[in-house]
Amino acid sequence: MPESSIDPDQIEVEAEFYFKQEDGTPSLSSKQMRLLEVMTERGFEILNNGDRVLEFIFRQPQPNPSLWWRVKERTGLAERSNLRTRESLESLNQTRNNQPYRLTFRFVRVVWEDGSEGYSLEVESIPALSEKIDRLNGDFQDANLKSVVRTNKRFLKDIATEVGVSISRRPFTRSENYRDTLESHLRQQLRETNYGSYVVNFADEADEAFRYSLMRPALCAYVHGIEWAIICYIADSEGRDIVEEEGYDRGLEFRKLIDEVEETGAVSQTTSEALHTMNTERIWMAHHKSGPVTDIEVKRVKQRFNILLEELFL
Repeated sequence: MPESSIDPDQIEVEAEFYFKQEDGTPSLSSKQMRLLEVMTERGFEILNNGDRVLEFIFRQPQPNPSLWWRVKERTGLAERSNLRTRESLESLNQTRNNQPYRLTFRFVRVVWEDGSEGYSLEVESIPALSEKIDRLNGDFQDANLKSVVRTNKRFLKDIATEVGVSISRRPFTRSENYRDTLESHLRQQLRETNYGSYVVNFADEADEAFRYSLMRPALCAYVHGIEWAIICYIADSEGRDIVEEEGYDRGLEFRKLIDEVEETGAVSQTTSEALHTMNTERIWMAHHKSGPVTDIEVKRVKQRFNILLEELFL
């Protein structure tokens, strides 16, 4: 099988959803049942039905086996497992490259800052193209990767809507996590605003540290970038200099900064809740105290930083 230069991290999409419960309602089982219904309606079969993990695979209608294969099966010359494998590969070969193909949903119990409880859903969508690269002979270098990623991201957003859960981390590819936080146009825009250079500097420091797996420095720099992004936005849009008002060398206490930007109406409720959560979850503690910091924690903070920048400046 020829070696492919397409990195799975470029095309496999992940996301995080959540739903809160009140007196245990909605129940975990009801959400899982709704997810099963939605995925079945969209042509998926269940591969793994665990207590907290559901895995699905896309199934095209299977063509009838050829006359030769039917004869071989009847005479015992072909095992049923071989026939199923052949049918599976034929189905995969006929599937669009951008079709979401294997999806995994992991349900994690969560208690939020306000005391409410519920579940976080860690979601992974593996497109047909990724499966083809692993299982089929062929040259896929001309595949439209943008279409693959765009289709899988949109699919996950649609699933969240149909199942009735909220999105806490918008769909992304793993390779996107290692891209520079700031695009050139946003970098220039920030440099032209009061305190924007602080946002740029912390974003660049964080990206550099993350690239070299320096997790704690990366996390700290991303958090400071979030702080300065809020200070910069309020200075630019509201004409208020929080640094001068508070006589503060880095900005207000994190919680108060969130309150300030919420009052502007510039951030979504999802972003606001995600930022508030940083005060109590292990990510925020890791920023201030000793202890291991994982790449997952850093990626989450970077994602929140990216979303905040989009909502405030784009």
